[in-house]
Amino acid sequence: MGDDQMTLFDWFRAKSAPRGAISRAGVDGIDDGDLRRLHERLEAALGTVDLVVTNNRKRMVTAKRRGARHELRVHRMFVNAPSETIAALIGLARGDGDERDELRRFIRENHDTIDHVPRTEVLRTSGDVHDLAESLNRATSLLERDGFDDIQITWGRDGRGRRSIRFGSYDFTQRLIRIHPALDEDWVPQLFIDFVVYHELLHVVVPPVEEESGRRDLHPEEFRDLEARFPDYDQAITWQRSNLDRLLSR
Repeated sequence: MGDDQMTLFDWFRAKSAPRGAISRAGVDGIDDGDLRRLHERLEAALGTVDLVVTNNRKRMVTAKRRGARHELRVHRMFVNAPSETIAALIGLARGDGDERDELRRFIRENHDTIDHVPRTEVLRTSGDVHDLAESLNRATSLLERDGFDDIQITWGRDGRGRRSIRFGSYDFTQRLIRIHPALDEDWVPQLFIDFVVYHELLHVVVPPVEEESGRRDLHPEEFRDLEARFPDYDQAITWQRSNLDRLLSR
């Protein structure tokens, strides 16, 4: 056989070689073989895949289509993911919405691999009227799940607005819930404080997954289903609607 001819082995190796790029985005400590195997499995199902492994603390998974190529940006936790999770990554890249629940489950169960930014602000849980630490304890008890040990809570800054108010927020980077101090009033019922804290804690249970369109759904169907299980859900929603103007005009 001449020098310009391929053996069967060389032909197969060329056909099965990765066609897309692999990038670590500054992430160290990942085995080259593990990374290559993940890339090969993705390309076997999707074709050309540009795989980027990150330490991004806010966006664990991003799937985009660029012409004939797929770009998948995944947190390092996915490098050795089980088959069902890799199948979900493939489904997300294809636009199958049903795969998001599996990805969220995997992220929840592997949140300890995320490098969290140390908190620098002083946390304040005791308000003039309401104690957020007690509300957080009640919310975690209602959900009856693990993974809340490092979640903290504080009263946030008093950002006043005339048209809207954000009762609470969840910082995915610091795993910190902030509650608007406008709610620390004696006329604001405890059940509403508990509901807002419960709502923010659900972001830990149902983390967002960014889709090909760039849409980042923070409140998918699973989130809304769990939210509606709050014992005083109807009362909380009714109170919010009836008192929103009062909160905005304070």
